[in-house]
Amino acid sequence: MIKATIFDIDGVLLDSFEANFIFFQNLFTVAGYKPPSREEFPTLFHMSLMDVIKKVTGSQSETEIARIFALGSSRDVEYPLELLTMPDGAAETIQALSKNYLLGIVTSRIQNSVWESPTLAKLKKYFRTAVAYEDTENHKPDPEPLLLAAKRLGVSADECVYIGDVENDIKAALAAGMKSILFSKKNILGANANTFDFKAIPELVRTL
Repeated sequence: MIKATIFDIDGVLLDSFEANFIFFQNLFTVAGYKPPSREEFPTLFHMSLMDVIKKVTGSQSETEIARIFALGSSRDVEYPLELLTMPDGAAETIQALSKNYLLGIVTSRIQNSVWESPTLAKLKKYFRTAVAYEDTENHKPDPEPLLLAAKRLGVSADECVYIGDVENDIKAALAAGMKSILFSKKNILGANANTFDFKAIPELVRTL
């Protein structure tokens, strides 16, 4: 029986592609590197800030990587919050789910960016926990972040469903022993259900 519903942020609770693209364009320009092109960015979109920095710069210097990470995490390079949007029906769905399930978040975002979207911040009261990049040593597709969320919610992994939008999310859920819902127009092997309609999520959770 499902007792907890856990959400990813980027690509699920928030449509953040354009905001992230502009942010990384500005970050790498300020840091003195060639920024990723629009064509290159889709392969970077679901990476953590740290992993994007390592990938784009190719640097082996911990000092240099830390310098750029500080630029980004401190928001010395501004993040375009006005470009963040939520899917249609997301707010109403979150409120409805909170009546029957414990709600949590597992994201590759850094801690100070989890609630920086004003729209998402309005829903913070419905979520019991949010596991961010700094909270675990290992990251998706490793199950550690999902298992930490379950522990914080006080439920077992098999009582949780994780909602993500890419293969690493589904792999993490499988490794954690959780059910999964793919929020995407694509199909990925291993997901227990698939939808790109946020309002369809409560019924899908109910049937798992």
